Amino acid sequence: MESASTFLTIKQAAQQVNKSEQTIRRLVKQYAKTSHIQLEQAPKGNTYLISQTFLAQQYPTPAEQLPIIIEPESGPTIENLQQQLAERDQTIQQLQHRLLEQNDVLNALTSQVNSQRIGRIEELLLSQNEQLGELQKRLPEPPEVLQLPPAPTPPKKGLWQRLFGS
Repeated sequence: MESASTFLTIKQAAQQVNKSEQTIRRLVKQYAKTSHIQLEQAPKGNTYLISQTFLAQQYPTPAEQLPIIIEPESGPTIENLQQQLAERDQTIQQLQHRLLEQNDVLNALTSQVNSQRIGRIEELLLSQNEQLGELQKRLPEPPEVLQLPPAPTPPKKGLWQRLFGS
């Protein structure tokens, strides 16, 4: 058990850890049955005392809360990273240039293939036209169309025939 000199009142504990008295009372209530909290009789009633070491464990002071700074192991420096980045950018530019060159070659090949196809289609059309001409020459001449005399037109009906028929 700890000596009485290491125990603080709720007010003293709140001032030491820069917390409200209500926060310290909640902590006392939570750990009331442990050895970290003592109940002392005072003339005006019972007073709770809290262990200074326990208080420090629960609410570390800002100096204790500072993060530990770890020196980086001999990793890449900023200069090395910048150099690597510049090399990567240069590689990207080279790849983009190669891609553009390959795109130009592909366009030229596509154009050449299309020209060849168009030439072949034109050759086929000419060949078919020649065959069609030869077939038309082999066909017999169509017979001349006989003209029939026009059909006689019926005589005109008179007024009385149109009105009364017959």
